[in-house]
Amino acid sequence: MIELYGHPTQNVLKVQILLEELNLPYSFINDRTLEAASLEFAAFRRASPTGQVPGLIDPQTGVELFESAAIMIYLAEKMGRFLPGLDQPAQRAETHKWLLFEAASVTPAMLDIYHYTLIADSSQPYCEERARINTRRALDVLESCLSQGRDHLAGAYSIADMILYPWMAILEDFTDIALGDYPHLESWTTRIANRAAVKKAETF
Repeated sequence: MIELYGHPTQNVLKVQILLEELNLPYSFINDRTLEAASLEFAAFRRASPTGQVPGLIDPQTGVELFESAAIMIYLAEKMGRFLPGLDQPAQRAETHKWLLFEAASVTPAMLDIYHYTLIADSSQPYCEERARINTRRALDVLESCLSQGRDHLAGAYSIADMILYPWMAILEDFTDIALGDYPHLESWTTRIANRAAVKKAETF
């Protein structure tokens, strides 16, 4: 059985959504409850040398991974679902594009807002404004894509949608940016949220 190491975060939720969509059984191991000298802790740190979550171990193949995008690509390719194959290079590239966009543009901006507006001991207006500008730039890109008549980011429902959804689900609480400012993105978020696998992952 697949072992998923983590605790409730948006990055871990990305992988949980895919596991539920694939109907793959997995054990969830809360990394925050592990004793430093335990075998499980050692296994977690092998999978995730940085100590960040999620981490994944697949005993069936011996694969040990960290970084949510890498984990999702591995699972999608293993199961042959939610990522176009090599025989569909354009669709595959489109999916990879949004995976990298999420990792390079969306997650850093969202985390900057979190740290500078919710965690920092003192106000840092420049950093806060820069984080909001970067977040809105990313949201503008997503809105533009979805305004072209797409139901999903890369054409068919894929890991591109799954990796971006968790941030959109908490956008207003996390950033004070209204999702309603982006009507196509708001409709997409509702569409993803209504999927049975997503609901199951969110209430895990």
